[in-house]
Amino acid sequence: MNDLYFREGNVILYRRDRSKYFQARIKLQNNKWKRISTGETTKKKASGVACDLYDEIKFKKKNQISIDTRRFKDVAKLAISEMQVELDTGYGKKSFVDYISALENYFIPYFGNSNIDTIDYKKLQKFDEWRVKKVGRKLNHSTINNHNSGLKRVFKVAVERGWIHSLQVPELKNKGVKGKRRPYFTQKEYQQLFRHMRTWYNETNKQSSLEMRELLRDYVLILVNTGMRPGTETYNLKWKQVEEFEKNNVKFVRFWVSGKTGQRELIARHNVRRYLDRIKSRFEKVKPNDYVFRMRSGKRTYSMNATFEELLKEANLLKDKHDTNRTLYSLRHTYATFQILNGVDYHALSVNMGTSISMLEKHYSHLTPTLAANQLAGKRFPDQPQ
Repeated sequence: MNDLYFREGNVILYRRDRSKYFQARIKLQNNKWKRISTGETTKKKASGVACDLYDEIKFKKKNQISIDTRRFKDVAKLAISEMQVELDTGYGKKSFVDYISALENYFIPYFGNSNIDTIDYKKLQKFDEWRVKKVGRKLNHSTINNHNSGLKRVFKVAVERGWIHSLQVPELKNKGVKGKRRPYFTQKEYQQLFRHMRTWYNETNKQSSLEMRELLRDYVLILVNTGMRPGTETYNLKWKQVEEFEKNNVKFVRFWVSGKTGQRELIARHNVRRYLDRIKSRFEKVKPNDYVFRMRSGKRTYSMNATFEELLKEANLLKDKHDTNRTLYSLRHTYATFQILNGVDYHALSVNMGTSISMLEKHYSHLTPTLAANQLAGKRFPDQPQ
């Protein structure tokens, strides 16, 4: 049959040979056309379906609403793929690792099959409630910043490809917890963790679990003895960035790390050498461009947070004395705490950790009474008996 024209030629109805259903071509914009099957066998019903869709498209164009859209998980996976390419080539931000983790563990499980253009402020509020229930507490302000940055990457991908209009991108709020003391391990708790890991890593029958646990064990020990940022400074660390040097007849281990404050030199504590050697022993040969934190199968992992949480629960160390959950980042805070208590100069420590002296003073000022214990407890006040 001949083509049928509607809406001033912007809707074309036709039927293929040997098909009883009408098809339609609908003009979008920039001379692009959308093909659909109306699912109808009569001209009247088929034209109604096609014209209704054209009217809807026209309304969306007038109101700057995206005509074509995608499921959230498909856009998020594309955003993850783009970030991963940048990470693998060495040009991506180290924080991309955190963004990817947030998308995979929170946003994709929740929004999954929802169209990207339907996610608005109300849905984000519902998501916030779900996230609190999932984690069991309100997240820190800095963590939600990372989550929001990851979500912004997804909206950016959608806008660039015309799957959502920039006016449809919702404003992202941050109602995270501010000002809480950063959880760390006391020396006694760290010794408890150290002893527990000796047997825990091997108490599994699954090969994949064993590989993850043995890597996590060394990862934990290296973080506590270097103060590296988990994820951002460890994910792309290669063996060529780990070296030994000698000074005054003493050998030292030096890392060249790249994090949110840029590249820096980091001096590790001496016992790190033992943990690095243990990682090396899992491979026949270690090449300079090989990644340090790989499982013995050679596979890398984006995040060890879930396995670390499992470890802490079994060791009864998940919460600190303030009832705050510890995370992998607590290992960096533990390093800072131990170094300050050992009398390491704040300036030297700030350079080694890639942070500012003011940040150390802000987050570790609670240690001042401990450092001054002799002065605080050793002298009697005037007019008091000895």
